Amino acid sequence: MSQELPKRIFKEGEETQVTQINNNCRIDFIIRKLEEWLPNELREVKKDPVFSQIFKLHENGLGFSARVIHSFLCRELVTYKQHELWFVFARRALRFSLQEFHAVTGLQCDTSISLQEFSDWDDDDGFWSRVLRKKEGITIYNLWIKHKNAVKKWRNADRIRLVYLCMIMYVVLARDEKANIPLKYIKVVMDLEKLRRYPWEVAAYDFLCESVVKTRDFLSEKTTSYVFDGFSYALQIWAMEAVPKIGKLCGKKLVKGFKDGPRCVNWMGAAKVSYDEIIHLESIFTNKDVTFPYISWTGNMDVVEDDQFRRAGDVRDDRIIVLKEMISKKYDFSEHIWEYEKTPEISLDLNDEAVNVEEAANGEGNGNESDEDFQTPRGSTSDVSSRKGKGKKRLPDRGMEKRKHKVLSSGPKQAPFSEDMKAFMTQLFEANFSGIEQRLHKQMDEKFEQMKAELRDSRKEATVEVELGDLSPSKSSPSKPSPRKPSPRKPSTSQSSLRRSKRGVKKN
Repeated sequence: MSQELPKRIFKEGEETQVTQINNNCRIDFIIRKLEEWLPNELREVKKDPVFSQIFKLHENGLGFSARVIHSFLCRELVTYKQHELWFVFARRALRFSLQEFHAVTGLQCDTSISLQEFSDWDDDDGFWSRVLRKKEGITIYNLWIKHKNAVKKWRNADRIRLVYLCMIMYVVLARDEKANIPLKYIKVVMDLEKLRRYPWEVAAYDFLCESVVKTRDFLSEKTTSYVFDGFSYALQIWAMEAVPKIGKLCGKKLVKGFKDGPRCVNWMGAAKVSYDEIIHLESIFTNKDVTFPYISWTGNMDVVEDDQFRRAGDVRDDRIIVLKEMISKKYDFSEHIWEYEKTPEISLDLNDEAVNVEEAANGEGNGNESDEDFQTPRGSTSDVSSRKGKGKKRLPDRGMEKRKHKVLSSGPKQAPFSEDMKAFMTQLFEANFSGIEQRLHKQMDEKFEQMKAELRDSRKEATVEVELGDLSPSKSSPSKPSPRKPSPRKPSTSQSSLRRSKRGVKKN
């Protein structure tokens, strides 16, 4: 059966770890800049429902977890599917398709729409019309550095279009700030009605999938960081929904029974999750822990294939068909060992890309202002990107650490002994204890006999010494004190007088 299933990109337990991900999806950063740069226009765009869920996600303050993203990228299954991604966690297979992406983001999604109808635009002789006529490259970064004050003198419509383009480039597509704005998206924002009908979800999902595929090359390299494009928050929230315990590590649901809405608006929190916590969580997973291979707008596991999200020309993969059949039959994957791709070692020349990334990090612009005023804060060792400059400080989620401890300490409890096992252990203990008791009695008897023999020998030696009269201190018994010599007595007074009288008679 394992030969008919897709393989992991890494062997289980040998996933790589990086210290930082340069995340290009920067909701907090761009909204903070727009509040400073074009506050009135930003308020107008917030009233438009086209990107309302993104603004709600920002208000709730869900933090970005780079380690969760990287951990799932290392657990990807390699398939032939062009518009569908598969991952494993705790050996359970999980799908991330356009259906799951829609359930998370709720963006405009209609795969039947032809993009040709968005290629026309009306020339109103404004700033963006001149860009389209000249077909010249323009970046939001250069507009901030070179034309920050000039932008404020544009017509109202052009400034509002700029805010839409900022949301598209920095969140929905999440490209680098120095990348040129594609002309097709400038054409779309020329007409707000077309903007609201454009299938942003399809564009965002496809670009995110391209980023995942591009990142595979970096995962096998000995690198400590890499750049990740696309709406990465959607991938993170999907992981939190597909594996509820991952969700408890990263954030908190605002409404437990949330229905009929994009799930990205139902999360808050900014917990820092470590690789050790993710690995430990995976190791304590049991059959009672829930995962959801399929997620849809209406619920979990209720829709497998929605015709609304079918993509024309997608590649058939028989291994995925087998995998779906196993999931439908509730196959127990807890004991399944996934095979992995053995990638040959190839020396890649990444100097050109490294130079481009370095230039983006150093911000080689022609403006007089520092790039730090607009450049994205690059990767941080923490899961939540660092924020420079003045901005609204998020309040810490004080209950997060308690919830994390509860999740990570809820591992499987050791099953108690059965009655047969108890009887076996009792017999084993009694048999061993009886042998130990016999050996102990034997050793004690031998020890007592040895002590008696030593005592008899010592008494015989003492008797012989007394009979021979050898009572010197060196040979006498140490228990008997040595005899004291009597001290000489002084003569009494009468005896002294008698002696003196006798000496006097002799002299006469």
